Amino acid sequence: MSFYQKYRPKKIAELDLASVRDVLLSTLSSGKISHAYLFVGPRGSGKTSTARILAQIVNCEKNQGKSKDFAEPCTECEACQVISRGSSVDVIEIDAASNGLVDDIRELRDRVRLSPVQLKKKVYIIDEVHMVSTAGFNALLKTLEEPPAHALFILCTTESQKVPETIVSRCARVNFTKATIDEVVGSLMKAVKGEKISIEDEILREIAEATDGSFREGHKILEQISSYGSKIDEVVLAKVLGVVGRHSVVKLLEAVNSGDTGVITKMFDEMEKTGVKASLLSSSLLTAAKLEMENKLKIGESPSKYLKMIDSLITASDRIKISPLPMLPLEIALLALALEDGGGGIRPKVQTPAPDPEIRQDSMVKASVESLIKKEETPVMDIISTHVATSNTTPDSLVNIESVKTGWVDFLNHMSVSNGSLAGMLRLVSPVDVQGKSLTISVTSRFHLDMLERDVKRKLIEEQMAKVWGPMTFKCILTDKVIRTEPLVEDANVSEPKDEVLNATGSVMSAAEKIFG
Repeated sequence: MSFYQKYRPKKIAELDLASVRDVLLSTLSSGKISHAYLFVGPRGSGKTSTARILAQIVNCEKNQGKSKDFAEPCTECEACQVISRGSSVDVIEIDAASNGLVDDIRELRDRVRLSPVQLKKKVYIIDEVHMVSTAGFNALLKTLEEPPAHALFILCTTESQKVPETIVSRCARVNFTKATIDEVVGSLMKAVKGEKISIEDEILREIAEATDGSFREGHKILEQISSYGSKIDEVVLAKVLGVVGRHSVVKLLEAVNSGDTGVITKMFDEMEKTGVKASLLSSSLLTAAKLEMENKLKIGESPSKYLKMIDSLITASDRIKISPLPMLPLEIALLALALEDGGGGIRPKVQTPAPDPEIRQDSMVKASVESLIKKEETPVMDIISTHVATSNTTPDSLVNIESVKTGWVDFLNHMSVSNGSLAGMLRLVSPVDVQGKSLTISVTSRFHLDMLERDVKRKLIEEQMAKVWGPMTFKCILTDKVIRTEPLVEDANVSEPKDEVLNATGSVMSAAEKIFG
């Protein structure tokens, strides 16, 4: 027998959902049991188990002749036992998904008039009642309006909006909600004690977090994991469930806050190898970020960092289903946050080409200017005038697309010293035009465009550009491919046709006209 069947609640007081438990306990004490109930809630929340308990209550020998203060099922009388075994002919469970046609409902309506065979009351439990056809609902409506005294209807559904209002209005509605983490853990503890399983509380909570509020799902996962042995640890949990531990989630958030992109990419590689499910990782990250946000609010600090993180994770979670690589949207979201907040972590290893002599001379003059400014030995303008006179150029002639292309490598090398990750991103773009003091660069991905145009990144880039070309701004354009800034070698072999070739071609055409007219 499965865990969720073996350890399902037997009494109202044993129900794991506190809200439902309180409502039905007050119903028992008042004795006002309706002729029809509508149980509404997500899958695995205990609707069918509660319906069976209610069927036992109205048929238990202890409650016969009572008008209030109904007792819990005794589980010992014949009525309780036959209902518990599922062998009573007077407790009829119907799956509306396969029996929702009008003929099935009409047969039910005809049979409900017959008196019970074994029990005091005849109980009809209709699961997934929203699947009943429109004609079937019309056939059921009359029975619910004027039910026989010996009949009790319990309708269960996960989609109450599909149930006609005429049916809903004739039932006492009980709302089942998704279980909290603590409620799922409490339900799982029954199986842990019954099966004598050795498991840490932290791992039990991780199982509960992976259930999406479903008691049945939690018991199924626990049963699957317990097949590996009576002792359950993180290794077994990851092998079966493919989840990431809480310490790993915390480590990821710390890497985002510190801007350590290397740790983020490494952890995602490891999680992909171990088969971590993207949806579960997303849920764990959102839960951890939510807790951190609430903690910041409690101590009076700004939660803006975690608000942004939660918003990015929610957006990434929506893309998981359409991404060929399910983990990729989450990785991109965390890397973008890390680059924005920390400036990038590990710097890419690049080979620095030998600088051009003229660029080297410019760099040396700039270094001299900076050192003289610090030492205040000679006026700065004298040094600048000397350099301009030596180069025999004007400042305006230096700021053009050719000079930018020539000094681009030097610019990137300077950027690598202060911000390696941003320099690595700029190596994937190309300068294409200069208008006055505005540089236009070509990017090939929307991600790069969004990253480079953020205020923090723009400020860093323009500060470095000012050191090389003077005060400048930049803008990005999105293109299908990077625009080449220099001709390829093979382009040199392509030349305009010579005059001799053109003359020869003209002679051939004249001879052809004479022969063929």
